Amino acid sequence: MITTVVLSLIFVAGCDKETVIPEQNVPTEINNYVSTHFPNCSISKAIKENDENEEMYEITLSCGIKLEFNKQKEIIDIDWNTKLPDSVIPTNILTYVNSNYSTNFIIGWELQSGNQEVQLNNNLVLVFDMAGEFLRIDD
Repeated sequence: MITTVVLSLIFVAGCDKETVIPEQNVPTEINNYVSTHFPNCSISKAIKENDENEEMYEITLSCGIKLEFNKQKEIIDIDWNTKLPDSVIPTNILTYVNSNYSTNFIIGWELQSGNQEVQLNNNLVLVFDMAGEFLRIDD
């Protein structure tokens, strides 16, 4: 019985902690990003995640866009079901996609493992380095 209680406490202590935060408590950097790139959308839900290693913010906008920010309040993930604004895509990546996939558009962008990934509306995922140079198509 004591072993079960101790294991339960260890499990609970190791779990992520998610906190819904009111819009007025969303960090200024995140509010500025939203108002700059998505001026017709407002924040409908904001969650702050904490675990022992990192802190993240998950933001859902009124228009359906989902954003993730790291603990420095820098964007790390953008997900939508239609074309993302050009202003949120690094220039080199946008140029590459427009040149090589002119009939498609970007619906997602993610910073992952030192690379950038974009998802096109045809579900193709393209991987770029941090400078925006094309690396490969991801499966």
